[in-house]
Amino acid sequence: MSLLVGPLPPARVGAPRHSPVGRMAVAAFVLGAGVIHLAEVPAHLGEFLPFAVFFQVVATAQLVAAPAVLLRPNRRLLLAVAGGSAALAGLWLVTRTVGLPVGPMPWMPEAVGFADVACVLMECVGAVVALVMAVRGARPRRRRPVRTPLAAAPVVLLAAVATFVGVGTATSAMPMAFSAAPPAADPGGTSVASLVAAPGPQPVKSFTLTAQDATVDGRPAQTYDGVVPGPELRVTQGDRVRVTLVNHLPVATTVHWHGVRVPNAADGVAGMTQDAVAPGASYVYEFVATDAGTFWYHSHQDTGHQLAAGLYGALVVEPPAGHTAEDVDRTILLHNGTGDRAKVVAVNGTTGDLHVDARPGQTVRLRIIDAVIPGMDGAAEAPVLFGAPYRVVALDGNDLTVPTLLGPQRVQLGMGQRADLVFTMPPTGAVRLVDSRIAGTPSALQGFFGSPAQTGETVTIGDGAPPPTVDPATLPVFDPYAYGTPAADPTTRAAEVTAPVVLAEGPGFHDGSIALVHSIDGAASPDVPPVVVREGQLVRLHVVNTTGEFHPMHLHGHVMTVLDVDGRVPTGSPVHVDSVLLEPHQTIDVAFLADNPGIWMLHCHVLVHATMGMSMSINYAGVTSPFVMGMHSGNIPE
Repeated sequence: MSLLVGPLPPARVGAPRHSPVGRMAVAAFVLGAGVIHLAEVPAHLGEFLPFAVFFQVVATAQLVAAPAVLLRPNRRLLLAVAGGSAALAGLWLVTRTVGLPVGPMPWMPEAVGFADVACVLMECVGAVVALVMAVRGARPRRRRPVRTPLAAAPVVLLAAVATFVGVGTATSAMPMAFSAAPPAADPGGTSVASLVAAPGPQPVKSFTLTAQDATVDGRPAQTYDGVVPGPELRVTQGDRVRVTLVNHLPVATTVHWHGVRVPNAADGVAGMTQDAVAPGASYVYEFVATDAGTFWYHSHQDTGHQLAAGLYGALVVEPPAGHTAEDVDRTILLHNGTGDRAKVVAVNGTTGDLHVDARPGQTVRLRIIDAVIPGMDGAAEAPVLFGAPYRVVALDGNDLTVPTLLGPQRVQLGMGQRADLVFTMPPTGAVRLVDSRIAGTPSALQGFFGSPAQTGETVTIGDGAPPPTVDPATLPVFDPYAYGTPAADPTTRAAEVTAPVVLAEGPGFHDGSIALVHSIDGAASPDVPPVVVREGQLVRLHVVNTTGEFHPMHLHGHVMTVLDVDGRVPTGSPVHVDSVLLEPHQTIDVAFLADNPGIWMLHCHVLVHATMGMSMSINYAGVTSPFVMGMHSGNIPE
């Protein structure tokens, strides 16, 4: 062909210049690092002003250097970029290994976050490329208007993605300090620290719980008194309960009294009602056991880790003498095994079959507590009783009105919920409780956050042959809203406060990480606006679950009445709970009387959901908290 048209013209060679691809790479990485530094300025303003000024200066220099490298590079500029980027990377390494002599925590290494890793990697790569370009210098190069952008595209795209994620994690980092009700907003307000049990003549029941590391079944655990679950605490209604927490753990901790209407100062929420108890310190919780029922206790500091590690136990408040009691009264606490057996459901610390002594004709009460940590779908436990007709006499420690006999049904419990079953032992043979599970719609990200525990554990009550059982999945699910006898309830009147609580989930950023963010009313904690109430008001919450997951929404310090389920008014006994279980895509209206002043959490008790943002507060007007959550205080309630 060349014989016909002649030789091809020589490629056009331009004036000496630095590699266009290299220039684009350095500019993209330096620009990305500058944008991330700029995004981190607001957080440092609240932490340490000189750090904020430093980050602003660095960001400004990088935002100026990036276009200069792209448009008018020279050896001095490239060396300055390389040296400056390397110095910043070295400074970051020092802050993450030995710390700095100045700042809010001198000589304390900082935690490594995704934003700073992305930033430092871009600075390191940019420094290397800039140094190579400076050493090689400008050279005559052929002009390739198509090949150059195509060659630079992957690098620019990588820098853009790293910048996007870095900025997202930087702007969503855990706050340095956040108050749910800052005193400055109401200087004349009542502090939660003053909301304690009033003195009185009640008999005192005193306990000491020692939080400590221990080996349980050959596996490491965090424990109360060296056992998992912690010791069962039994008191009588009307007792003054005094519990001293002694912390022998290497980390701070608290105790929350789940379902108990305690005064706000005894609620045990780190950063909201108290500072977490430091290693080596102690703290006294005191409250009057106003309500009889089945409750439990657990850490509310770094709950997602500490509860999973073993910091929980049962609390039973028995009715006063003179009330009819069952012959056998046993707590059945369903929970995860310890260590590498965390995927297995255990009962009262036992995996396999737990035996409960009972004789023919005796009445038996099983107080079932669901402390099993579900996976991302929030799956509910669903124990089934075989071998005797039974009554569900209480939910979350609150009695149901005239409960009727049932055959085998799956009693659905979200994490944190409780159910009391009462039955009479048959003339011959044993009765058996079999655990099962009802799952939500599996999330596409389920595998990243662990799978739920294996179920199927059993409790055998009495001696003799166990009763025949069937696959629990073939049985009906107990409907608490059409069970028992209707009764008058004061919460059915018109509410003075109404508020939507819309539950949603989606990918995003939370606490400085990429997460499947779980939100309430479009925001994730701690940015969910509180519901503000006044003492004596009736509050109605319209809770909408837009997800395919289960959400047991737990309200501290109060009892909720279920008013409406997907447009259906309950037809049986009034249902009073402290945790209401929302099934996938379900809507439930609840109401509660604002009769316990304080700052109270309302959150999903699926721990991974709460950790990812599904938490808010109910704030009484005029009540403030001197405690703060966040990295400064180390108070992390979820």
